[in-house]
Amino acid sequence: MIQINNLTPEQVEMLDHMWSLETWEDYENWYSLLDEEDQMMADGLQRLIVMEAMEDLVEETKYKDAKEALKKFAL
Repeated sequence: MIQINNLTPEQVEMLDHMWSLETWEDYENWYSLLDEEDQMMADGLQRLIVMEAMEDLVEETKYKDAKEALKKFAL
């Protein structure tokens, strides 16, 4: 589960809208209507989502590897 803390109400609203878009084309159309400042915020939020998703993936992999290693020592 992706969780991003300490967002402003405006960022939360934008992320909610971003999540509601169903296709990449919908996202591109919406993004093209934003002014430069809002495009920068959307870009930053995208990066946060990607970083959080990568962190979740790393954590899952790390725990999976640890569990596999511990199985070798289980009685």
